[in-house]
Amino acid sequence: MIDYHNIWESINNESRSNPLQPQIARRIPSIGLYPVFLATDFRKGIRLLYIKLDSNHDIITDNLPQFSGLEISITVTSLGEFNNLEFIKFTQSIPNTDNIFELVISDVCDNIVRLQDRVNLNATLTRVLNDWKIFFEKQENEILSIESQKGLVGELHFLRDYLFQKYSFSESLFYWTGSERTNHDFQIIGNAVEIKTTSGKQHKKFTVSSERQLDITGLEHLYLSIFSLNLHSNMPDRTLPALIRKIHSVIQDDPIALFQFQLKLVKYGYNEILADKYTIGFSVFEMKFFEVAEGFPRLLQRNLPDGVGDLKYSVVVAACAQFEITNEIIKHL
Repeated sequence: MIDYHNIWESINNESRSNPLQPQIARRIPSIGLYPVFLATDFRKGIRLLYIKLDSNHDIITDNLPQFSGLEISITVTSLGEFNNLEFIKFTQSIPNTDNIFELVISDVCDNIVRLQDRVNLNATLTRVLNDWKIFFEKQENEILSIESQKGLVGELHFLRDYLFQKYSFSESLFYWTGSERTNHDFQIIGNAVEIKTTSGKQHKKFTVSSERQLDITGLEHLYLSIFSLNLHSNMPDRTLPALIRKIHSVIQDDPIALFQFQLKLVKYGYNEILADKYTIGFSVFEMKFFEVAEGFPRLLQRNLPDGVGDLKYSVVVAACAQFEITNEIIKHL
């Protein structure tokens, strides 16, 4: 994983010490096909990203998702060993909003440096930018719904109480993929874990949001973790922001993990500025773990009539009893 926080600090420090230099850039280590540069214009207070394009590229910037604060253009410039060549350029257009745009630009960068197929550049840019477009188009005073808070609380408890016990902070954050709109909340080598939360007192059930969520195709094992939650009022130490702060304090000495944690929270739609608006507290009173296997109560694409999809349905927890894992789930991962 790339330490973007350290890279930005290095660029920012060099910019401060060279105020006459219009732009400072760093090439980012890449395992993919596209050379990528992060840059800053300290005088203007803006961040930039450059991706070197092939001579026969088909990128049309007007077709990419657009949102306030980020400008996208094709430019001919010289960076590193590349002289007078075409780059796609992402420019922070609202000065002095470093934190959020360092996340945006770093996230675009992080997806591009791993690209192994040139035909995926356009699709990858569209997907990543569209996620950020959704975030920026939310109302400034909009907090996550109670259901979204419950889901995120469950994932954070699994991250802190289970993954952190076996893997490093950075590895654990890498395995947490829910914010990427993947089929499962955690993807751990050949295994996956789906997190569900319920707050019902009787006949507990959980919601499955697609026919792929409980599909084990391509996996060695798929596990389901169900967190039963109590909801509280007037308990500020039990709110979602309180849990986030606790995890933040645990990983604060690992800059890579901390950066990834902040990035994933923002992509979930969590805005730290609105933390005081979260008033509902949550506590876990029961955890159950299951392995999804043949016979598990679920709907799968292969069993549906042609033309049927985009399913959302509920499953009663009691119906999953025979698939329950009685020992610690972390032993299976």
